[in-house]
Amino acid sequence: MVQVGTLALILGGLSGAASAGPFTPKTMQGSLPETEVERALVLPKGWLEVGLSVDGESSVSYRGSDGVEREQPGGFGWTYSRMWLDIRQGFSPRISLYARVPWVRASLQPVIGRPTTTVAMGDAHTGVVYQPKPASPHSLAFSVDLKAPSGVEWPTGTGSAGDTQSFLTGTGLTNLGLFSHGKVVLGRVASAEIDVGYVRKFPGVVGYVVEVGGFGSGVLNAGDELDARGHLTGQMGSMLWLRAGLDYRYLTETWVGVNGPLGGRIMRPVRHSSGSWMTGEAVFGVDPTDKWTIEMRVRRDLMGGDSRPFAHLGLEELSPQPGLGLGLGVVSRW
Repeated sequence: MVQVGTLALILGGLSGAASAGPFTPKTMQGSLPETEVERALVLPKGWLEVGLSVDGESSVSYRGSDGVEREQPGGFGWTYSRMWLDIRQGFSPRISLYARVPWVRASLQPVIGRPTTTVAMGDAHTGVVYQPKPASPHSLAFSVDLKAPSGVEWPTGTGSAGDTQSFLTGTGLTNLGLFSHGKVVLGRVASAEIDVGYVRKFPGVVGYVVEVGGFGSGVLNAGDELDARGHLTGQMGSMLWLRAGLDYRYLTETWVGVNGPLGGRIMRPVRHSSGSWMTGEAVFGVDPTDKWTIEMRVRRDLMGGDSRPFAHLGLEELSPQPGLGLGLGVVSRW
């Protein structure tokens, strides 16, 4: 009797734990608006959102120091693709937590010969979004974003920064971004969003900067970043919506130096490493229910700075290449 009673107690506990899991309805869950344009900048309390998406960009050109787009010499083709795992959780009615983890595929295809390809994890993002007041229906929020150096940041080959047999998928630096977000709902048919932020990129020792003729480790002080994004979303019925927007980013000048026995020294700037980039984007979304979203997107850079300084390393964060980008994603909510 004791054994039977113990077994029944264990099974009862397991079933109770399963019913209170993250993938089941909760009594303390906040309400989630049915349409995209009415949703606030934070996820309602108790909701969990998991998304899986892929995006890719192809480029056969580059931008010089004057920002003019030109064809790559020798007919090289560059492709840069990512698969993203996105997790968002409604911690409270005013706070959402999130994590974004990319898996990167970078490939350079010459006209003759085999391509150089790298597939590895990229730099992951985690953060928190705080909305001081409930949406009514307009929203104002602030966020802190931390990018960790989790990608491949050390060149393979002979050890020289310019002699690689693969590409890098991370900068090797830690970024801290501070953003403000605003959303205005125009009836139930449209909404407008604007995001403004500043990203501090902390200097660090990286494998792709070396001291020539010395024994010190290379230090990179990447330029900080100013971001501004604006998007307009239109609701086309209860299930369909369309979003169009512009993303602007300005990178300040990047410096390199050495970290040796006498301490760290920033020595010289990377030529043409600063500049402005603007990208246009269109997103088409389908919401079969309030718990599912399917997105298809297209992106194209409209202007940009010099894309060459870190191009041989494949670092799109520091030297984005011009080209057309396509994406597809699915999001599930509980």
